[in-house]
Amino acid sequence: MIYYMVRHKATGEFMPELKRTRGYSHWNPAKVDTVETLGKKVLGVPRLFANRKKAHNTIVQWNACPNSYVRGSHSYDGEWDEDLNVKPDGRTKEDLEIVEVNIEVKI
Repeated sequence: MIYYMVRHKATGEFMPELKRTRGYSHWNPAKVDTVETLGKKVLGVPRLFANRKKAHNTIVQWNACPNSYVRGSHSYDGEWDEDLNVKPDGRTKEDLEIVEVNIEVKI
């Protein structure tokens, strides 16, 4: 089966699979504190994508909202307010590349 993975060009590190889907915007191997930031969320295996488009979309989102999280609260008029907090760290989409992998089962 053909899958796709996302690799950081400078370090050769693959985007890891995380226990929860939240947190990929905090992954940046160019920064030393990435392991400390993600902590026990990293499962130790690369994240696999079913097709190239999903891998590409992940790269776009990774670049669009670096180190981001959303805080929400109810306002006085009963509406839901959200604040998007982003902490840029100098990343670009060109820092990552899509790698095609073939996983075979041998019996």
